Amino acid sequence: MANKKRSVKKNVLNLWYCGATVFALVAVIMIFVNNLTIVGTVTEKVHYVNNGLQTVFGFKDGSVEVYSFSILNLLTYLFLLVGLVLVVLKTLKVVKSNVIDFAALCLFIFSGVFFFLMPSFAVCPYAVDLGSLVVVNLGAGAIIGGILTLLAGCTIGLKLLLKR
Repeated sequence: MANKKRSVKKNVLNLWYCGATVFALVAVIMIFVNNLTIVGTVTEKVHYVNNGLQTVFGFKDGSVEVYSFSILNLLTYLFLLVGLVLVVLKTLKVVKSNVIDFAALCLFIFSGVFFFLMPSFAVCPYAVDLGSLVVVNLGAGAIIGGILTLLAGCTIGLKLLLKR
């Protein structure tokens, strides 16, 4: 009977890893969804809507450089990907250390916070040139990505608490 309870507990804990993996995978997909918008402050007209790839690696519209490469926005996705790899390794039982769980938890939390800080991390010469006439706002991709990444982190954190 005790072995059966242990196996049920292991299966439930593995479901936590699967949930964190799904949350993180969907958050990675958010790199292709609109992350930042540049909106005029006076007319509230949307100037540009850019996805995560354009925000991280830069975007030019003709001769106008809207975004330049941003290392901090790249770190947002790198933290997410490394945390995802750690969770997948733990799910496949390649590694068994609780340090991996804690590292994945920290990476997911940092990445989730970085998603919400994307407008301040964006290197946007277009907004600098126009000054106070435009503002860079969060888009749906950054908001959903941040929420899902924080959910993945919370899932790993709850799993660590339940394991004890």
